[in-house]
Amino acid sequence: MDFYLSKRYCRECAVLLKGRSDQKFCSDQCRNQYNNRNYAQKLAVQRQVNRILVQNQQILAHLLMIEKKRRVEEVELLIRGYNFQFQTHTKQAKNGARYIFCYDFGYLRLSSNLIYIVQGSC
Repeated sequence: MDFYLSKRYCRECAVLLKGRSDQKFCSDQCRNQYNNRNYAQKLAVQRQVNRILVQNQQILAHLLMIEKKRRVEEVELLIRGYNFQFQTHTKQAKNGARYIFCYDFGYLRLSSNLIYIVQGSC
């Protein structure tokens, strides 16, 4: 009978487990610590990307505080710290223009240095 009863240990703190045969951790605290450590790298990258997206959204929102639509030069966005590599989605307008969005704020590139900022859908 002892053959079927193998000793099991907590994956986090290595304490001998007693109870259910499918138990992996001795407590909720150990389970949380184990999972937080394993997902820390993935969550760190996710948080960093979300920080950049939120910053981009805030920059566009600040530029549109008074108007719903506005033309600005690209350099103004760059000075404020806008990162053009990060976006949430794109939309194709009826006239074929492609708007690039960061949450609910977007822009259309009019020329190499002129950008048209919009809020909401295009």
